[in-house]
Amino acid sequence: MRRFYGWATPNSHRVAIMLEELGLPYEVRPVNIRAREQFAPEVLALNPYGKVPILVEDDAPPLFESGAILLHLAETHRRFLPDAGPARAETLAWLMLALTSLGPFTGQAHHWTELAPEKPEAARRHSIGLVERVYRLLDARLEGRDVLAGDAYSVADIAAYPWVAKHGWAEMRLEEFPNLARWFAAIGARPAVMRGMRVPEGARLE
Repeated sequence: MRRFYGWATPNSHRVAIMLEELGLPYEVRPVNIRAREQFAPEVLALNPYGKVPILVEDDAPPLFESGAILLHLAETHRRFLPDAGPARAETLAWLMLALTSLGPFTGQAHHWTELAPEKPEAARRHSIGLVERVYRLLDARLEGRDVLAGDAYSVADIAAYPWVAKHGWAEMRLEEFPNLARWFAAIGARPAVMRGMRVPEGARLE
């Protein structure tokens, strides 16, 4: 049985959404990062970096890093990622933006707006500004478009959605980005997205 190790984090939700969109059976193994369970020996044996999500399939080596898992599932099942050509390159470009900018910048902003014991105003403004730049890019990209890349819902949308769901971490107001807000509402209405965002049941990460 496929095993998914994760918690209520945007990166874990990316993988849960993908599994739900593909209709794949899987067992959820909650890893409470607030309790530092990601550093338990059994988790470190799967990912020596001590992070979730982790996906274990049959006798294959454990797979970690949300982007790698999304690409593996998309390529294995030939869904949500074009096979070749310009459409594939475009989808990968927007996927990488979600992986390398939207997620890390939002996480950094969360540190300076909420988590840090001391919150220097310069650090807060800088981190929020980085997120705002990405939001303005996404909003412009979605002008007259329903999805981030190509003509169909893809791994780029799956990777971006859970981080946009945490817009409050960076003090972003979606009403200031109408195209992004429209996209967010449409993606969030997908049944698989709604199911994936609830995995693992009962876990919360404010």
